[in-house]
Amino acid sequence: MSGQEGSVFGLLNPVVTGQGLQLVEITLGAASRRGTLIRIVIHSPEGVSHQDCSRVTRACAQALEDAEAFDGAYTLEVSSPGLGREMKDGREFEIFRGQPVRMVLAGGGERTGKCAGTQGEEVVLLEEDGTESVIPWSNVAKAKLVPEKRGGGFGGEA
Repeated sequence: MSGQEGSVFGLLNPVVTGQGLQLVEITLGAASRRGTLIRIVIHSPEGVSHQDCSRVTRACAQALEDAEAFDGAYTLEVSSPGLGREMKDGREFEIFRGQPVRMVLAGGGERTGKCAGTQGEEVVLLEEDGTESVIPWSNVAKAKLVPEKRGGGFGGEA
């Protein structure tokens, strides 16, 4: 996350949590004739509705205006993480606790299970066989949320 993204995250995180949701990610796109593109990803364990996105858009737009965070125009996009979200950092193991995930490890190999939180710089994975694994985030080459298959187990590819 860049310095400006971190500043915007700090500004908007209380706004999003005040709406009963979690702020997952903010990315800033290059300025164009429409100004800076601000993409916000929000999450709730119960799911994110269109109304949630609309409500958060209005609240965040007001906060950005009040803080005069950007000179000129900007475009604000608010969305949910989606079923196949690629996790950007270990912090997302807390956000997506209980959600199925498939990880590709930096040294080779793959692990599948449910996000079970973090311990410092390590992520905790509850594997399908019930084993709890603690893995340094630095050893994770890729981690992706995957949908659960009907009848249990996980689908998708990392």
